[in-house]
Amino acid sequence: MNKLILTTSTILFIPNMAFASGLDRSGQSVTELWKNGTYAEVSYNYIEPDVQGTDTGLSTARIANETRNIVENSSGLRWAVKSDINEQFSLGVIFDQPFGSNVQHYGESDFISTLANGTTEGTKAEFESNNFTGLLGWNVNSKVMLFGGPALQEIEGEVKLRGQIYKASANYQATLKSDKAVGWVTGIVFKKPEIGLKAGLTYRSEINHDTQTTESFTAISDEKLIHSVTFTTPESVNFDLQTGLNKSTLLNFNVRWVPWSDFAFKPYHLYQKTATNSPTKQGVPLLTYENDQWSAQLGLSHKLNSKWAVSTSLNWDSGLGSPANALGPIDGYWGTGIGVQYNLSNTLSIAVGGKYLWLGDAKAKRQNGDVIGEFSDNNNVGFGVKLSYQHK
Repeated sequence: MNKLILTTSTILFIPNMAFASGLDRSGQSVTELWKNGTYAEVSYNYIEPDVQGTDTGLSTARIANETRNIVENSSGLRWAVKSDINEQFSLGVIFDQPFGSNVQHYGESDFISTLANGTTEGTKAEFESNNFTGLLGWNVNSKVMLFGGPALQEIEGEVKLRGQIYKASANYQATLKSDKAVGWVTGIVFKKPEIGLKAGLTYRSEINHDTQTTESFTAISDEKLIHSVTFTTPESVNFDLQTGLNKSTLLNFNVRWVPWSDFAFKPYHLYQKTATNSPTKQGVPLLTYENDQWSAQLGLSHKLNSKWAVSTSLNWDSGLGSPANALGPIDGYWGTGIGVQYNLSNTLSIAVGGKYLWLGDAKAKRQNGDVIGEFSDNNNVGFGVKLSYQHK
């Protein structure tokens, strides 16, 4: 049973491309380190979100304007390699793009500004990240592995606030210059090979970026205001479980926690300006979240024969509460996925899969908490392909 179960250990492939809570994108898995022997994979995913809603009609006598889809299509790349040094130690390197945003408003709504030259420009939030994780695994015995290592992360982004929605902050713009910083990862894995059981707990530290940020308030002046700003990507905890149900079926389960309620992005000059305009003289962060994120995936993989295997999954994300920040107006999701894998040889396989997510309805708020829109009946469709190599 052990040999057959381990053969199915690479079967479950549903592209990890969720449009999740906050800025979370990849799920930051490290389970490749648990693979037997030498292992390598590369995957590509593509998502097509559809997030539409209405504003509160500030410019049209409280008659709501419909927004077009505000989240643009995007793609992502991920790869991982793992090798055993000897029976006790293993090395692994993982590249992913864990955090991101790609919001852009078009059309006619209160999220759109008319510029001096007569053209229009919409509210925009674009954020990108790249992450390299290096891991050293130590097999304490046949049933326990400890692992840990550094995580090198790069971020950059741009935000534009446009339209009557943002009042005094309209026509604000911030550009985050690319910045690199280091965090760390640690965890433990329990194994029972005779039933194909592997259960692991992974902790990732937060990573503090001191990024040079250029701000401007173009309705007032073209002056570029430059200041160093702290941008902290959050810590997280992942629990992963896989176990054999029989000789050809594998169950996978993942739970992830991210404390987004601790997150606050405060560009210096915007924070000072909102403090000046506030009765309490307290500044307002550009981006915060009310709650922590919990997400889960339950999957089944079934080996049809020596060449083919199929998988399916159920997916859930708690969301971060409603009203949600207008730069990401969803409140969690429910979803399902399917995947199929074909073994090209004894060591090489290719897998394709897809997910469909029903995104949670949410009211949208600006930084001070005022409700400025409502988004409902939205979804996200994603596709992915993965090529993997394993030599035991």
